[in-house]
Amino acid sequence: MKAGTAVCEAALPKGTIKEKKKVVIGTVEGDIHDIGKSIVASFLAANGFEVHDIGRDAPAEKFVETAREAKADVVGASALLTTTMEQQKKIVEALKEAGLRDKVKIIVGGAPTSQEWAEQIGADAYAENAAEAVAKVKQLTGLQ
Repeated sequence: MKAGTAVCEAALPKGTIKEKKKVVIGTVEGDIHDIGKSIVASFLAANGFEVHDIGRDAPAEKFVETAREAKADVVGASALLTTTMEQQKKIVEALKEAGLRDKVKIIVGGAPTSQEWAEQIGADAYAENAAEAVAKVKQLTGLQ
């Protein structure tokens, strides 16, 4: 999958955003599923976003640390297992505790998640697929 994603990334047209908005994206702690997250990261990069992919099995602290270092506009958290959804909530809470919540928007995704879940945990958005994620991130950053 990673080799295929690299080929697709090379073929995708590059975005034309003048001031690149920064997105930190990762799969939450306890979850190693990253195909969907990697596709979303590729779509975001192709649409002109500066993407900081922190990989899979990433603890909340890694999301916070990278968001702070990158001066992120958006944090995206993927969870593919119902047992790891709570990690998305921990990320929202960790960003609040770090004083970053008012500076970043949060988007969640993954098979067991939903708009209702995003609202319940205090995230700003939910996306069901990569195209929707790009549209939502553009909305969250004022580009659409």
